[in-house]
Amino acid sequence: MLDLDWATLLFQIANFVVLLVILNKFLFAPLRRKLDERGRVVSEILQRARDQEAEAAELRAQWEQRLHRIAQEKEELILAAQLEAAQKAEELLQEARARIDRLTAEMMSDLDRQRNETVVRHYDGILDTIISLSGSVVQSVTTRRTHDDLVTNFAAGIYQLPQTDVQEYRRLMRGRTPVAFVSTPVALTPEQTQTLADTLSSLVDRHMELQVNVDPSLIAGLQVRVADKLIDNSVRHQLARIRDRVRVDLVSRVGANT
Repeated sequence: MLDLDWATLLFQIANFVVLLVILNKFLFAPLRRKLDERGRVVSEILQRARDQEAEAAELRAQWEQRLHRIAQEKEELILAAQLEAAQKAEELLQEARARIDRLTAEMMSDLDRQRNETVVRHYDGILDTIISLSGSVVQSVTTRRTHDDLVTNFAAGIYQLPQTDVQEYRRLMRGRTPVAFVSTPVALTPEQTQTLADTLSSLVDRHMELQVNVDPSLIAGLQVRVADKLIDNSVRHQLARIRDRVRVDLVSRVGANT
């Protein structure tokens, strides 16, 4: 049989139990509390991360909706500007036509009364004078807004060209330096310059550079030469067309030779 010292054994067991109690109180218990606290912190961090992710997703959805609305509003504004520009240009030309028609009617009345061959012989000069006077009147009442509207209308008109015309422009630009020659009565804004460059680049399917010349005699609108073609929506061009129409009508009425 083993010769055990029971007193010593019991004393060591008691010391071990006391050691376990001390370790549990001063080491294991604080350690468990720290681990529990750390677990709570990690849980809170994960929950905050999930909340932030959900919030970010909601904000992203809101921004996507806002960008969609902005895109729709932009298209509506462009369409409204195009319609307004076309309406203002038509109103301006209608006023010019009305003035020219009145002056032409007065001139025709004099011709009907006098049938003066000298007047008939110089009707081109008379018409030029009328157009010049009308142009001066139109220029005096034309605002920068009218010009800006015509620039917007010009860009919109390019996008509405038939596909056959677009192909013709692209054919003519093959082998040519990609430069468009632009005449404007007032300096273009940076935004107008960029829009015009983008529009003409889209027309010929190449990056186009602009050479801009300021010509106040255009009154409002633009003259743009691409390759051998001239695109003109200036007020001066519209007045010239009115002059030609009136000339044909005048020749028809007085029976003069062209």
